[in-house]
Amino acid sequence: MYSGNRSGGQGFWEGGGAAGAEGPAPAGTLSPAPLFSPGTYERLALLLGSIGLLGVGNNLLVLVLYYKFPRLRTPTHLFLVNISLSDLLVSLFGVTFTFVSCLRNGWVWDTVGCVWDGFSSSLFEKSSGHKCIYDAF
Repeated sequence: MYSGNRSGGQGFWEGGGAAGAEGPAPAGTLSPAPLFSPGTYERLALLLGSIGLLGVGNNLLVLVLYYKFPRLRTPTHLFLVNISLSDLLVSLFGVTFTFVSCLRNGWVWDTVGCVWDGFSSSLFEKSSGHKCIYDAF
């Protein structure tokens, strides 16, 4: 069963025509229509790549500084390390799947990849402890 692409767009029969159009079904296979133009995918890949690199670099810097300087090892800074570690994991796992898909002009992963992308992003974002810091002050 074909349900279109994940954005809710219509599928298109290879050879022309929208899926579900009136009349008999044309011969061919059903494939999703591209969501964005190739130029838009390139811009999105550049943006996601920049966000991913900045996220990895900045969060690694926070973790290295926390490890290197013992005077930074206070309970408040530990909350910041928690946020930094979870944001690092989001930058590594959450951005990577979407970045590769933007380079390929559409989602390239199977159902398991889609589930892992959503699960890992949600898990790492929820485990970051942002609420704990606001409750501490």
